[in-house]
Amino acid sequence: MAVLTATDTHLSIHLTGARRVFGRWRPLTVPWDRITNARIDPEAARVFPGARWGVATNVPGVVNLGSFRRAGRLDFWDVGDPDRAIVVELEGAKYDRLLLEVDDPAAAIAMIGAMTSED
Repeated sequence: MAVLTATDTHLSIHLTGARRVFGRWRPLTVPWDRITNARIDPEAARVFPGARWGVATNVPGVVNLGSFRRAGRLDFWDVGDPDRAIVVELEGAKYDRLLLEVDDPAAAIAMIGAMTSED
């Protein structure tokens, strides 16, 4: 599961538990101005993520974790339960999308929306 933290300048994503060991042990940070959209999207998290890119794990029905390339996009996945998944769309960043399982999807989207609308 991903834990999201907001600062004045960026969104920080920390993986927890075994996912931190097998997926990404350092936090992923994204400047607020790179985020173009964020939404709750369980259906997007149920789709096959694509070809693994670097260190990634795809166990259907269990977890998708790491970097995946599909349809010309590079996405970062941390999803075990698609019903708790959010999609964060990016522009001008390393990844095109982040698909993240979070504890409270509605609260995560509200926090991202509040920080990206402060322009």
